[in-house]
Amino acid sequence: MMDKNNRHKDIDALLKKIFNEDSTVNYYPLQELFEQRLTYLDITKHQSLKILGIDHKTLNAILTGEAKKVDFVTILKLSDFLEISHEEIVNKYFQLVNETHNETISLAKRRSFIINNFNLPSLKKIGFIDSINDFDDIERRINSFFGYNSIFDHGKHRITAAFSSGKRTTNKENLTFWYAAACQSLERTPNPYEYDRDGLIDYFPQIRWHSLNVEKGLLLVAQALFKLGITLIFVPKFTTDLHLRGATLAYRDKPCIILTKYTKFYATMWFALIHELFHVLYDWEEIKTEKYHITGETDSMNINESEANNFARQYLFSDEKMNIIRAHINEPKYVKQFAEQNHVHPSIIYTFFNWDNEESNTYGKYDRYMPNFDNLLERFKASEFLDFIPVKQISKNRNVDIYSI
Repeated sequence: MMDKNNRHKDIDALLKKIFNEDSTVNYYPLQELFEQRLTYLDITKHQSLKILGIDHKTLNAILTGEAKKVDFVTILKLSDFLEISHEEIVNKYFQLVNETHNETISLAKRRSFIINNFNLPSLKKIGFIDSINDFDDIERRINSFFGYNSIFDHGKHRITAAFSSGKRTTNKENLTFWYAAACQSLERTPNPYEYDRDGLIDYFPQIRWHSLNVEKGLLLVAQALFKLGITLIFVPKFTTDLHLRGATLAYRDKPCIILTKYTKFYATMWFALIHELFHVLYDWEEIKTEKYHITGETDSMNINESEANNFARQYLFSDEKMNIIRAHINEPKYVKQFAEQNHVHPSIIYTFFNWDNEESNTYGKYDRYMPNFDNLLERFKASEFLDFIPVKQISKNRNVDIYSI
């Protein structure tokens, strides 16, 4: 049972709360409070002006929320005249201004949001917008591309994880643009299958040989992964200041892998895929909690990138195999035959060899063995993203080509 002292304290607190939330001060607009005060004091408005020492125009501008500049001396005078606190009168004035100038304030809020969340010079450089000053057009284009009902919808895709500690500089707004395109695309790619980890482990030995099929290999892998509850999509980088190969996201509690064209090398795409699948297998619980892991862009204390890189390297073409082929690297027929025997595209061998000999800069020497895989990326609608067709339509087109199985 509550003792007497505590009971009184509880009653006092309740009354204070009631009066704070439902008092005349909070209920009535500023102008009505002023008129009530005149009635209570039984004075005219003209007399009040003499008491306050302000003119009619200044007083009306404040009471109607039309004042362009606020004189805080006048606010203090009004506070004393109305016998309400300085904080109360300021809060009521801001509320009044917000109601009176709602359209103008809303416009400024939207434009401030745009300038704070989008790198406009970068978007102009890639052709997404024509001008960095035409905010009405910028807002229309953003909402149309992403399918937003409001520009503020972009806030749900804000990147909050720590950036990678690498030396390269990342533009957070451009990274969020890429991430938002991926998320909005995934929203429109429903996957009816449950994530099957055991099924993924069983399927893993079959993934590598699909690299031999440059035109359709990744497409077939995407279809197989889809049935295992893993959605694979491709989103281009849009801007050159992003240093990512891919990402693993949790959407509707299912793994989603986003690949991008990090380099012109076909092998890099397959390396990125296996890297992300490693995260799906071994880091899924953390990713499910954090909602995303963007390889090369965001850091995590518990996700080991080196381990994922080593797994991808050994799975695609192990060090032991590289030791065998190294002496024959300048024998194209031998390399091609050895690659086919080990179920990988020859370019993967050449690319790994280049990685191992970066100081010698052998990239140009083996460039002719690197296939063009733009036709494959077209199946994932890469150019439609770069043409800034609305994500809703891109996803629909891609889903028909890939996931309608």
